[in-house]
Amino acid sequence: MKSASSFDLVAAIDRKIEEHHLLKHPFYRAWTAGRLSRESLALYAEQYYQHVKAFPGYLQRLANRTQGELRETVEDNLQEELHPAGPHPKLWRDFAASLGVEDAALDSVQTLPGVEALIRTYSDLTEKGSFAEAVTALYAYEAQVPEIAAQKIDGLRRFYNITEPAALRYFSVHQEADVRHRAAWRDWLAKQPEARCVIPSEARNLPFAARPIVAAADRSLKALWGALDAVYPEPCASN
Repeated sequence: MKSASSFDLVAAIDRKIEEHHLLKHPFYRAWTAGRLSRESLALYAEQYYQHVKAFPGYLQRLANRTQGELRETVEDNLQEELHPAGPHPKLWRDFAASLGVEDAALDSVQTLPGVEALIRTYSDLTEKGSFAEAVTALYAYEAQVPEIAAQKIDGLRRFYNITEPAALRYFSVHQEADVRHRAAWRDWLAKQPEARCVIPSEARNLPFAARPIVAAADRSLKALWGALDAVYPEPCASN
């Protein structure tokens, strides 16, 4: 009798996240070591704001076509993004201001191709992807954010003398909020029919139903990495 093993969708996605984790990117490695110039940070603030500004739209696209538990989860996330006491795009503007980036620059900057590709990828997956593909993209991003935010805060304080709470609030808010968000996305994914199945131990491919979901993780993670490539094109060898 052939042996079999179990397939765990969330574990497969987590392996993808670990493979492409943003803290491994040369840009964040340079940030956490204090090797970025303030000009590089300012460029990042201008460009990545376009993704931050678009993020509520990703959630709204998904909310518009869901119902039940998933819709509640998406809308809870969206309400936090746009909370009147501190809409997240506004918090990012406060961070950018600490680097001398004016609001006019954030609103008029020409988006670099890698950042444009990131926005296009997330817009497409949340509007046209299956629910599992859309949630996977959101999970792949927000699963990384708490640890990234902590590293960013530490680097800004230690190396760039950015210590004002208002300048750091975008990151401190996400350091806490995205712990809850990633848990919610993870819980939803774990309940899906594709989440677990038994496969022959000799099988080398993913279960057919899980392939587009894991592909969505790969696509979104590479888009996130590509956005950092756009703002920090230095070769890895220099880091």
